Amino acid sequence: MSKVKKIFLPVLMTLAFISLSLFPDLRVTAQADTQDIVVVTGDEAEEFINATQRGVKKGKVDKIAPLSTFDFEKSSVYTVGGGVTVVTVPLSDKYSLPSNVTVFFNEDNTVLQTNEMLVTKNEAGNFLVETYLNGSLVKSVDTEIPYLTDKELLAEEPVNSGIQPMGIGTVAACLGAVLGIGGTVAYLIAVACGSSCVAPTPVTAVICAACIGAYAVLGAGGIAGAVACFNYL
Repeated sequence: MSKVKKIFLPVLMTLAFISLSLFPDLRVTAQADTQDIVVVTGDEAEEFINATQRGVKKGKVDKIAPLSTFDFEKSSVYTVGGGVTVVTVPLSDKYSLPSNVTVFFNEDNTVLQTNEMLVTKNEAGNFLVETYLNGSLVKSVDTEIPYLTDKELLAEEPVNSGIQPMGIGTVAACLGAVLGIGGTVAYLIAVACGSSCVAPTPVTAVICAACIGAYAVLGAGGIAGAVACFNYL
């Protein structure tokens, strides 16, 4: 395993297991201590956003989404422990909520890797969620959820109670409460992420990282709580 992977995988495990203190009965093994996800603001955040923008323009950040779809002004920056800083850039134009590109930097401001979650409309008229790692497709999911425009998604009320006590429905309700998002977006994330943020492997941890980028697009303050929602699966 390369030095970068040795550093980065534990960070993903940290992100996935940050909910341990909220769910003490959950028995999992992480390779790093649980850290707080801290939102970065001001000049420090701007520096990382500018570094991301330069990296994308110079081709140092592998990605699928065109540069024209990057909404850098709405980027979120946060630290996740282990000396890693994360920049999530929401995508616009042909991409739906919660599409994003998320770039992970180490302490030397070197790009560790890039995750993308691209949400579009497929030929069946459903939401299609594709997850990419450094420009390579990792997972493609037809959510079987009928496609809605961003305007329609934002007009929806958050998911409420009246669903099964465990499972995707409960995860969606939890996400709705934590992030204050509508029912379709909550179900979309719940279906797309599945169990990736519960017990990540070297493959599914990549998907979990992309999902965390989606949380940041919708509300950076609720990332830790959003990860915890997946313990209802």
